Amino acid sequence: MTGFARSIAQRACFLRVKPVRALLVKPFKSLVLAASILAVSPSANAAISLFAEYHLGEIGSLGPTNLPLDSSPALRNFINEINGSSASVVTGGTAAAGSTEYLSTAGAGSEGWYSSGLFTGLATDNFAFGVFVKASSLGATEGDIFTLGGSNGSFKLSLAGNGWAASAHNVAWIGADSGVAGSFVPDAWVHLALIRNSGTTTFFINGVAQGNTFGGTPAHDTPHISVAPGGATYFDGGIDEARVVTFSAGESTPNILNALQVPEPGSASLILGGLALMAGLRRRRSHQE
Repeated sequence: MTGFARSIAQRACFLRVKPVRALLVKPFKSLVLAASILAVSPSANAAISLFAEYHLGEIGSLGPTNLPLDSSPALRNFINEINGSSASVVTGGTAAAGSTEYLSTAGAGSEGWYSSGLFTGLATDNFAFGVFVKASSLGATEGDIFTLGGSNGSFKLSLAGNGWAASAHNVAWIGADSGVAGSFVPDAWVHLALIRNSGTTTFFINGVAQGNTFGGTPAHDTPHISVAPGGATYFDGGIDEARVVTFSAGESTPNILNALQVPEPGSASLILGGLALMAGLRRRRSHQE
């Protein structure tokens, strides 16, 4: 029996032997127990692990001057900004599953965020990152959206002259040069991702591989959002649900893309799940009586 299965079995056994009346008399302890059961997420024991997750809009996901805050247990929060307070949070109209708000840098200013050395611990193979994004047009809106570092070879997701793009900073394009022609539609959300699996890096737009893979080794250090390393260019548009994951060699592409696009359960869902369990216990008690 795996550790995860053993943990669930032990908790289930505890629920069977614990008097129902005691659970109802102490609702707070019941809620904590329910939350602890639900918090044992399968992803914690799966082949894919969450390295960092930035919801970019919801309550608790942004700090002062809209600094992106990591919702993963690692708390890899951004600490530096460039005109960050000029960006805005927009409610509704998001594309990401479960998202209700997104971060917009589409105003007149140039906004961006970075954090020195934050991603130095990220593996250089068997990892992936992705982000939901939209922009109003090509041209003035072009720029780097999500970058895993500021050094030569750091992987980037961007909007370039021909459309949505990926590259190794100052080294090579990943996919089509200067972006994928025909990939850009004004004000339409897309999901961009780079997956490096067993030494090969592939660019994906809405889950579709774009060809021209890359074999070079990336450099991870100072991540950037909405600004290019060095601050030469800024992205203007909507940004939502940026994630970084690691995985075991040979993990399937659909599983990796799903992990990048579907958020982990938040505290709100754990509390709701706990309340649902308490309600079920009350119904069980009433049937027994």
